[in-house]
Amino acid sequence: MKLFLLAVGDRTRASSRLRVWDHINWLTQQGHQVRACYVMPPGVHQLTAAVAWRILRQWPIWVWHLLWADRIVVQEALLLAPALWLKRLGKRRRCVFDFSDPVDTIGAGWRNRLQKLGFAWTTGAADHVIVENSAYVPELRKRGLAVSHYYGPVDVDRYQASAAVLPAAAPDQPLRVGWTGSPGTLAFITPLFAALDAAASLRPVELMLIGVTSLEHDFKHLSVTLVPWTEAKEFELVPTFDLGLFALDGSARSGRRGAGKLFVYMAAGVPFVATRFGIADDVMREFGVGYGVDSPDQWQQVLVRAISDDQGRQRMRREGASHANLRLSYGAYRRGLAAVLA
Repeated sequence: MKLFLLAVGDRTRASSRLRVWDHINWLTQQGHQVRACYVMPPGVHQLTAAVAWRILRQWPIWVWHLLWADRIVVQEALLLAPALWLKRLGKRRRCVFDFSDPVDTIGAGWRNRLQKLGFAWTTGAADHVIVENSAYVPELRKRGLAVSHYYGPVDVDRYQASAAVLPAAAPDQPLRVGWTGSPGTLAFITPLFAALDAAASLRPVELMLIGVTSLEHDFKHLSVTLVPWTEAKEFELVPTFDLGLFALDGSARSGRRGAGKLFVYMAAGVPFVATRFGIADDVMREFGVGYGVDSPDQWQQVLVRAISDDQGRQRMRREGASHANLRLSYGAYRRGLAAVLA
């Protein structure tokens, strides 16, 4: 089978890595011919004139790959939408659209209208839609589309291999509260800094931020460690967290977001504190793990409870890792993807 994979970003973009690039070797081993491209250049998250020019130059190549392929997998990218009708030409091609972030709600004004139009075209042209946030499922099915709901995927085996060789924590070691992301998503947790600092006045706490290289904030009690993101560092350091953070702002867009951080925490056996909203609420209710925060003014109270609940965190470590093995792994995702492609 000839497969064309179009991702929103290159391998350094986390969502693209988990949903496209990490599966190319596996697909090749199944006997498929694979061609893969990406839309946004490394480190770029906004559409500029230079990025638009790159896309215009690449677009004919994407169309050529589309015509070559038997199966097309589009991950979060909407810019191929005007050409997806070409899948009907000549041979029968099958198109799969796979997304975790709410790509239909980006921007405002004309940009938002274009996003919604591209989303409607892409999902409408797809033979199957794979989505991470179940909030999309009813409306997609109402349009008569074939939809699968998958959490993750995450390289569970690699996280758990790192967790298995961790040395025992020293008795006087601060409790490590961690977060992994990028400067662009740091704004979700900056409102928690005061609550974290207050919690650290009761017990030594270290805040580790992976993917952040500078931070303008003064803490009285909290020690802070900043770690530039690399793939190796994420797999090495996330399992060292005693508690992970996942915060949402309550907006409609946040209610549609994926929960990649929560799945990484579960894969690494890390208990977490999360806003009880959107997909995070779904995950906590479904799997029975996590400390839920019902409103912004409860963060300090829940953080203090989670930090002091040593037994509860140990239970969540075991149960989160177990659920990850069954539901979030590459194996589970690949079985579903293979069935959809077939």
